[in-house]
Order: sequence, then C-alpha cells, then structure tokens
Amino acid sequence: PQQRDKAVADIDEMRAMLDASLSFARDDTAEEKRTSVDLSSLLQSLCDDLADAGSKVAYDGPARLAYWSQPVAMRRAFANLIGNALKYGGEAEVTAHDDAGGVTVEIADRGPGIPAEMREQVFAPFFRLEGSRSRETGGTGLGLSVARGIVRRHGGDITLHDRDGGGLLARVTLPAVAASQAAE
Repeated sequence: PQQRDKAVADIDEMRAMLDASLSFARDDTAEEKRTSVDLSSLLQSLCDDLADAGSKVAYDGPARLAYWSQPVAMRRAFANLIGNALKYGGEAEVTAHDDAGGVTVEIADRGPGIPAEMREQVFAPFFRLEGSRSRETGGTGLGLSVARGIVRRHGGDITLHDRDGGGLLARVTLPAVAASQAAE
C-alpha cells in the first residue's frame, strides 16, 4: 500500500508537470483579443482571493488603471509573480502606478531573493533554483518564463531586484503606448 500510494503521487506529479508543459507549449493566451482592462481591479482581485485563502498579501495603487491588454494572459502573468512571492517569500506586497513612461507594477517579498548572477537564468523554461524535484517545493520552472513571455508580448518586461531590507522585488514595466490605446 505504501509503494502504491507513492506511485500514485508520482503519477499525479508527472501529470501536473505534463499539463504545465503542454500549456506552456500551446501558449493558450497568445491569440487572446486585447481589450481595455482595469489593472488595479485585476491586481486587487488576485490579492483579495489570496488573502481570503489565508495568504499575507496586500495591494497598494490607484483605484483605477486602464490598460490595453489580453486580460486572461495578464491575470496569469501577475498570478505567477504573486504566487512566487508567496511561495518563496511568505508574503507579497503588490504596488502599481502609471506615469508618462507607462505602467509599473512591483511585487515584493521577504524571501531569500535570487543571486544577481542568476536573475536572467530563472526566466528560462524549466529552470529552477530549488534543487529538489518536488512540485511542493519548486514547481515546474515555467512560471517566470510564462509571465515574462506575456509581459514582453505586451511590449514590456520583467526584471528582478534586491528588495531594500531583504527579499526580492519583481518589477513589471509596461509601455505607455498600450496605456494610451485603452483610452480610445
């Protein structure tokens, strides 16, 4: 019975990894139509859902932040980033603001951070800093790759930085061009 339970758990883990790999390969959101999205509502909704589930997460930003984007894709990107902050840092502080240069969203945690020399490498598909093969501790290594692909498809980027006082800060920058289209 113990070996059977272990085999079932291994099969479930392989199935989850295969599903994640197929979803990544298909990029289900690539053809999604762009529309005006309230990024503030999207971020607040993600944070509220996670807080309701017991996570330590907070949003600080404007009440409304219209942006021309693929809503499902953008939700997926931010869910991945906030999820990583919670998984590896125990908390997530999400901030957003817009200015003449575009929109910036930052997700900060108090985890161990990522060594500067590995901050680009972690965006590679299937790359994981965490060495075990357990999905409980490290996932499939696709979250950051998926998030960056979505953000770059919108003309922006994701960069990783040390957080003042310790932890990691993921900065999402989106161009003003797309923001101005939302007003049309």
